[in-house]
Amino acid sequence: MPDDTKHLTSDELGIWRTEIKRINQNNIFCHCRNCNYEWVDSVEGVFCPKCHSHQVESISCWQFR
Repeated sequence: MPDDTKHLTSDELGIWRTEIKRINQNNIFCHCRNCNYEWVDSVEGVFCPKCHSHQVESISCWQFR
């Protein structure tokens, strides 16, 4: 069976990463597992601004479409 999978070139991968970074700007939904506070941010892996916990889950808002 032929492999029809298209792999990105390094240039295409760079463009893809840049576009994802742009899309995520002010567009990441965050939820603190410790105090249940929710907010929208530009980066993942942040701490909760309310209780300063690092137990934060996040998902890009554009994935909700």
